[in-house]
Amino acid sequence: MAALVWGRGFSRAWLRRSAGPGCGRHYRAAVCTELKQPLAIEEVTPRPVRPHEVRVDVHFCGVNFADILVCRGQYQERPHLPFTPGMEFSGTVLETGTDVCTVKQGDRVIGVSGLNGMAEECVIDQKRLWQIPESIPLREAAALPASYGTAILALERRACTQPGETVLVTAAAGATGLAVIDVATNVLQAKVIAAAGSDEKCKLAMQRGAQSSVNYSQGSLKEAVKKLPGMGGQDCGGGFCWRNHRFCASQPLAPEECVCHGGDLGPIQRSELSSLLWKHFLGSSVLPARAHPAIHWSGF
Repeated sequence: MAALVWGRGFSRAWLRRSAGPGCGRHYRAAVCTELKQPLAIEEVTPRPVRPHEVRVDVHFCGVNFADILVCRGQYQERPHLPFTPGMEFSGTVLETGTDVCTVKQGDRVIGVSGLNGMAEECVIDQKRLWQIPESIPLREAAALPASYGTAILALERRACTQPGETVLVTAAAGATGLAVIDVATNVLQAKVIAAAGSDEKCKLAMQRGAQSSVNYSQGSLKEAVKKLPGMGGQDCGGGFCWRNHRFCASQPLAPEECVCHGGDLGPIQRSELSSLLWKHFLGSSVLPARAHPAIHWSGF
């Protein structure tokens, strides 16, 4: 699985603890007490679980770009200080609430918490947890929720990708980019053009299932895509200029679809961009595509 590569080959940090016998009086957490300052390791008192919640013994926690932004006060969601960052994790179930029916004590799980993942324990709603098989190591499993969740949301719900369509993925060698390639090719049966900033990254994307690739550090991405076999010189650029994974509308929109994720819009702290993510009809950092069954420009 692509997650195995992300856990070893890419620059992701991990907060790890050894599996313990259960919940003690205190547990350790990485706490942000001041923005733009190092996190502090503090002893935290466990709180009781509510009927629908689960207490998880966290073994690994992925460190995402969003975690960095939230600790700088530059993310669209700004929790009150102090807080514990960490949006995705893996571990084992320690305790379940009275109404929990999806997992039981001892189950191996992954979760999307939004916050509180960088700790030895995390209390989370049962709807945000998924069981994982014994064959998947907990370290690699911790990288699945955010990247694959984003990929599925973007391709299925936003772009409504259909079999045989073509998906262009920028930053294709990153964690989310590799997840998009995996979902697009192996689940949705779409064709993938992978765009990355080096030949090595393009090679990795091709190994993960992309049908063709473009190294956009060597020239115009738009022109390179037009020259690919089967594109027939089609204007896939839609007037969009991609530079350093940043999306800039310089000309009127073409009918092709565009799905843009998170920082690909530009610096997330810019108010005119961040405000888009606050809209209740978006509900995520994946902006919707235009309805046209041709080519999905997917910025990941």
